[in-house]
Amino acid sequence: MVVSQFFSSPLRTLKNKARGSTRATHDCSSSDDDTSTPSRPAALTTGTCLCCGSKVGFPPTVSCFKCTICDTINDLRPVQRTEKTCAEGTGSGGSAVAPPLTLERLKAGVQAYRRHPEKQGLLEAMLRESFGCWELLNFSFVVENEINVDEVHAAYKIILALPPVFIRAMMAGVEQILRRPG
Repeated sequence: MVVSQFFSSPLRTLKNKARGSTRATHDCSSSDDDTSTPSRPAALTTGTCLCCGSKVGFPPTVSCFKCTICDTINDLRPVQRTEKTCAEGTGSGGSAVAPPLTLERLKAGVQAYRRHPEKQGLLEAMLRESFGCWELLNFSFVVENEINVDEVHAAYKIILALPPVFIRAMMAGVEQILRRPG
């Protein structure tokens, strides 16, 4: 079985030397007489990272794994949402999920922030959640099963007119999607 190899960097070597460790990299080979090395799990499943294509070993019972090379989280069993569950704000198993972003919802959030600036965190959270979940984005700005491009343009215009903290919240959400492709 081929498992992704960890390539040590010069910085890791320097950190280990600073800590007093003489061993800079992890040795994947096992020897029977070495009792200080923990034993490796017997049954690992091998999967391929969706981002970089590396082979990664993980226990068969997990629903996702993190690539050891690029740190992308790979979902093995993605949550399937329908337009109905998105509109109701529920996910699989009845868990609460934010509804999709609409122009009206965005305008209401911005108006609430302008009336009560101390509640800035609510608008930040709405932007981070909406742009950080591909399932929500798939159903955002949809009118009669088609994306309303004019609403998307108006929404971006509103967001870009807000203070930088809200733009960073939107970008942080997008980064979540990039780190968890599917």
